[in-house]
Amino acid sequence: MATESGHSGIVLSTKRPDIDGMSAREKYEALFSDLDDAETVAPSKVGGQFYCEKKVHLEREHGEIETPEKQRGSEVHETAAEDAVEVEMGDVWDAIERGERQVLLESPFVGDAAEFVLVGIPDAVVFDDGKPQLVFDRKTTSIPHRLFDNQRIQVWLYGYMLQQLGFETDNLTIAILAHEQDLDATVGKHLQQLVLHGDEEFDDSTHTLVEEPTAVLHRFGYDPIDHLEDFHWALEYWRDERAPVPTENASKCRACPHVDHCDDSLV
Repeated sequence: MATESGHSGIVLSTKRPDIDGMSAREKYEALFSDLDDAETVAPSKVGGQFYCEKKVHLEREHGEIETPEKQRGSEVHETAAEDAVEVEMGDVWDAIERGERQVLLESPFVGDAAEFVLVGIPDAVVFDDGKPQLVFDRKTTSIPHRLFDNQRIQVWLYGYMLQQLGFETDNLTIAILAHEQDLDATVGKHLQQLVLHGDEEFDDSTHTLVEEPTAVLHRFGYDPIDHLEDFHWALEYWRDERAPVPTENASKCRACPHVDHCDDSLV
């Protein structure tokens, strides 16, 4: 794990009664220890279902195809985390339990959801006073001023995972930094640090941080029921209860690396 030096609501019933009553740390460790035998789902894949579920299905069948956009995304994340310090997970939990502020970069989290275990890596999570205060994610997009369902749902699931671990999420904030692809990686890193360490500078709204190339911060409170119905719908696919639903947007097909072997392609 890398680090920089409960709102109550409807939830999916757990299939893991053995973890009821455990602390967040104990649940985390129990779920991680059983991952080899668990049915896992990634928030990024669930989010992807709301972009094009057929693409998610093809990625499962044929593997992900490296694209210039994916390569650029990897470089962006590498730059953002280049000053991070690797620490032991046990030390992180000790600090969280002592109530110390922790800024965790690209650290894995888990959470139970019915018969599945969610496994995801948020770009950053800020803890303070023993609770998650901020879930942060970056999105490269041609329309930074607009958040799409696939983007919102992926990051919402990171909050849901923390809730499922038993953390109090009443005051949890979600922050998404959406920017154009040609934003300089060093500038993006600076903006990320500004968001992670300057909570008091931003309210829960939309903030344009850079005009050109455009970078926009979207901040809003986590609500456990916001996308619960969407999540229920998404899990139907993972249960093999229905076929994957393809996009109806031909422009997505044109940009898809799996277009040549997709029988639902619109181009």
